[in-house]
This record gives sequence, structure tokens and C-alpha cells, in this order.
Amino acid sequence: MNRAAAPKDTIELRAMAAVAFLVFYINYMVAPLLPALSREFSVTTRLLGWLVAGFSIAYGISTLIYGVLSDRVGRSPVLLMLLVVASITTFMISFAATAQELIALRVLAGVGSGGMVTISLASIGDRYPYVVQGRPMGWIFGAIAAGMGLGSSLGPILNPLIGWRNEFRALACGFALVGVVLWRCWCRSGLLHPRRETHPYRKIASEYLRILDTPRGGRTIVFILCNGIFHGGVFAWLGVLIAHRYHYGDLGIGMALAGYGLPDLLFGGFIGGWADRYGRRYVVPLGFLWAGACAFLLALPVSSWLAAFIITALSIGFEATHPLMSSIATSLDPKHRGQVTGLATFTKFLGMGAGALIFQRLIGRGFSTALIVFAMAEITFGLAAAYGFRRESSAKRASQGRVSLEPRA
Repeated sequence: MNRAAAPKDTIELRAMAAVAFLVFYINYMVAPLLPALSREFSVTTRLLGWLVAGFSIAYGISTLIYGVLSDRVGRSPVLLMLLVVASITTFMISFAATAQELIALRVLAGVGSGGMVTISLASIGDRYPYVVQGRPMGWIFGAIAAGMGLGSSLGPILNPLIGWRNEFRALACGFALVGVVLWRCWCRSGLLHPRRETHPYRKIASEYLRILDTPRGGRTIVFILCNGIFHGGVFAWLGVLIAHRYHYGDLGIGMALAGYGLPDLLFGGFIGGWADRYGRRYVVPLGFLWAGACAFLLALPVSSWLAAFIITALSIGFEATHPLMSSIATSLDPKHRGQVTGLATFTKFLGMGAGALIFQRLIGRGFSTALIVFAMAEITFGLAAAYGFRRESSAKRASQGRVSLEPRA
């Protein structure tokens, strides 16, 4: 990469990181607002649980379409189209008059924003060699962590100040602004011209089956699903847990969740670089085990400040697992990277939606019971991951230091 191209590449990477931030901010701001929304619309939190599960499932299913579309017509045109749709659907949420309308518009927003992070991840897979993707993936997932952390904290904190409706309107403007930045950048570089891939659509299903049939592809997708179930299930109900256990309002919930994602924002690049250097076979299983241990601790009758610390630590488990497994997914089939990355994203969000519903069922037996069950499952996944990812090589082993850290031209 020459020096003239460096600023453009930096702007694109930052813009795609902004996309990831906005998508996850919107996703994670809703769960802590469930108690407040329940009061406003006079419905139970069990009904409003579909605000989380419905969005995740709709988002995941839509990625299957958008990932394939980006392979056929190009990443840039599809991403810009989705930014426009996401801006419109997010803005529409702010006008919901009933709980049923809110749920329906939230699901529509999931369809509208699905695929944007997938395409961003696929773009990194297009430009960076697999063995050094950990650091740029860490940047993207650092932005995701920031969205998770700020969404979960500022969402409820800002609600009494400006209202959740204005929060959605501001985020809709954010999508539009990022779209303008990328449009200007890609117009100058000529990246908006669509591709003309002609492989038959009937081969799409066979491509999915081929990926799942390979040992590396199949186990990666399974572990992404398991990880999504755990993190989606636990986080979806943390706001309700805090309100129930400590009798906190919006401000208290926001403060308790303020640290979630902060370690990933600060150390995401370091964790990714560590995985590049020493291998995903070590970092990914440790991420599973760490998250499971945090859930066990959260099940104990701890003080509110210690619970806030555990919640902060919990997000490290996400950063040490999902970015690195996503990196593996982008390398499974470079010719159909958008499709395969879409499958990985679909699996993750399907898991998050299913996890939210499963955890909701377990809450009937108590929050501690639900957390213990999820913790035991995550630790089991971690032990299995130690075996499943044992052959993942580090950058040092794969290239003996000869792989360039620059993006592909």
C-alpha cells in the first residue's frame, strides 16, 4: 500500500467501524430499557423481550441475503443501500405508539440493518491476509464493544433526559452521515461500480452445505452459535436483573452496565494481535472459559458495585471469541466471502435471539439458576473449543514473519 492510499484506507476502516458501532449501539440500548418501556406501554417485560429476540433473528436471517448480494454486485453498493434503509427504519421506530408497533418496527429495523457488519467484516477479509486479520478485526470489534458498552449504559441514562425516541432519531442521522462519508470516499476511488457475478443462484445452497460439511467450517459455525446463545441470553436480561435485584431505575441500570464493552474497546486490538501472534487455538477457548466464570460469579448474591465489575469483565469473553471466530469464517472460502460471513453472522444473531428466549424461560426458576445453567454451558463450550480449534495456526508459525501487515491492494 502506498502512502497516498493510506488515508483513504484509514477513513474506510474508521467508517466501517462506525457502522459496527451504530448497529450494536442500537441492538444493546434496548435491553436495559425494557423496564422503562414496560412502564410506558403498560405491558410485561416478557412481551417486550421480543424487542431483543425479534431484532436478532430478523437481523440474522437478512444477512444470508445481503452477504450473497455483496458477493454478486460488490460490497460498496450493497453497504450504501443498507445504510439508507437502516436510517429510514431506525427513524420510524421513534414514532411507535403501542408495544406491538414498537416490536414490529424493531423487527423491520433488524431486516433493514442486517448485513452491514457482515459486509464490513468481509471487506477486511478481502483486504488483509488471514494470519494478520486479528488486529483490523480487533478495531472493528473494538467499535462493536464501544457500541455494546455505550448502548447499554447511555441508552437508559439518556432516556430520562432526551427520551428513547430522540435517541433513535439521532442514531438514524448517524447512519445517514456514515453513508455520506463512504459514498464520497468510494466515488473518488471508483468502488461503486457493481460486479457482474453470474454463478447460478442454485449453487448458493450447495455452497452453504459445502462449508458446513468441512470440519473447520462446521465446527466454527457451531461454536459461533453456542457463543451467541450465551452472550445474547445473558446480556438481554441484565437490565431486568439489575432492576429486580438492586431496585435500580434507568440511571442505576445505565451505571451498572457502563463498563460493558470498555475492556474490549481499550484492549480489542491487543487481544486480536495476541491471537495473531500465538494462535486462536489458545485465545478462543480462554474466552469461553472466562465468560462462563463471570456468569457464575454474577449468579452469586454480590453487591451492586461488584456486579458492575463482573459485567465489565464479562465482555472480555466476547472480544476473545467472536472476532477471532469471525476471522476464521472469512477465510473459509475467499470466492464467496460475503456469503460465508453472512452465514456466520446469521448464526450468531440467531443464537443471540434464541439465547434471549431460552434465558427468559429459565428466569422463571430464578436469575441465579438461569445464570448458572448458562455458565455451565459456556464452560463446556470452552473445553470443547480447546479441542476443536487446536489446529488453528499463529501468524508466526504460518509465515515465519513474512506476511505483510498491509491490506491487499
